[in-house]
Amino acid sequence: MELYNKNNINILLQKEAKTPRYSVDMFFKVNKGQKYFGITTLLARLLLQGTKKYSSQALALEFENNCIDISIIAKKDYIKASLSFLNEDFKYAMELLKELLINSTFDEFEKEVFKLRGEIIADLDNPRFKLSDMFTKSIFKFHPYSSCHTKILEDLDKIKKEDITEAHKNLFNSQKAIVLVGDFEDENEIINYFENEFSFMKNENQQDEIYDLYYNDIKEDEIIKISKNDASQAQIIQGWLVDSFKSEYCAKYTVLNNILGASGLSSRLFVNLRDKQGLAYTVRSHYETMLHSAIFSMYIGTTPKNIQKSLEGFEIELQKLASNPPDEKELQGAKENISGRYKYFSQNNSQISSRKGYDFMMGLGLNYDNLFLDDVNHVSAQDVSNMAQKLLSMPKLITIIAPDEK
Repeated sequence: MELYNKNNINILLQKEAKTPRYSVDMFFKVNKGQKYFGITTLLARLLLQGTKKYSSQALALEFENNCIDISIIAKKDYIKASLSFLNEDFKYAMELLKELLINSTFDEFEKEVFKLRGEIIADLDNPRFKLSDMFTKSIFKFHPYSSCHTKILEDLDKIKKEDITEAHKNLFNSQKAIVLVGDFEDENEIINYFENEFSFMKNENQQDEIYDLYYNDIKEDEIIKISKNDASQAQIIQGWLVDSFKSEYCAKYTVLNNILGASGLSSRLFVNLRDKQGLAYTVRSHYETMLHSAIFSMYIGTTPKNIQKSLEGFEIELQKLASNPPDEKELQGAKENISGRYKYFSQNNSQISSRKGYDFMMGLGLNYDNLFLDDVNHVSAQDVSNMAQKLLSMPKLITIIAPDEK
């Protein structure tokens, strides 16, 4: 992939020959905290709900009739508009996207607030989702990353349409990038088109107002219990704030995660807690990286009477790795699994566009995949052991949902 900066517009292009559909992603970095939780979520939804030229129904028909796949999502670090369409429809698809981005009316604000509230309430009725929501809210505390369903629900009635229009204006004052992957003939023609038609994507002296959050911001262990007396299953998330992808530890945490609980049936948590002890319905580990922080966590769904055994099981599996580094076969298997997943999620134009655009927006560069996989290949068994020791030495957050008596 090549980066072109034309008139301060970041344009990333990658030619994929003999592919019939272009994929375009437009990234907008979230560089400041929200006035109320839920504003960026509502903004992303409303950008698809009608413009000065098209009603929401007319837009849906235009996309459907022209086989244009579109989505707009709000994440913790960015908002992303994604399109996939036939090569010959490039200019028409871009005209529709431009209309969405600059001429949305937000007239369906009240309707979207109502729909979002209903969806949040339905999601929070799911115990596992409710647990994850509480974990996110608690581990990030007062950081903007603490945005979650319960916080959005608390703020939803405070949000006014004017807050959405203000957030929309701020969107174009953030760092931005245009990413296109497909079988184009002349990159200069595409670059000139974006320069002329998407001048609002220009970048000028944007500053990030969101602060980094590191593991040393948590001073001691904390346990949060959520009562659900009709629950037949207890669910537990145990996690730590850790270093993210710009750290020397990122590849090491990734390998540890794969060995511990991210490689499915062969992972240690699955084999030892589920297969051998029968403690778990579901068990896994997860390493989630973001621009300003990262989380390493373990999850288990178990019978309420096995809560203590499950927590001890987490500790035991980490202690095993801390005391005895994995053998070469297990280490190499983890590295191959990680490499295979990267290749699997970089097969089509949409996946390539999304991944490369994300890497660029996070400041990782255009060759991050290769650099990261090289780092993974250099992770030693002792590195994995050291990461397990590091987690054991750090304060952790445990969230549990279960009946009161347990």
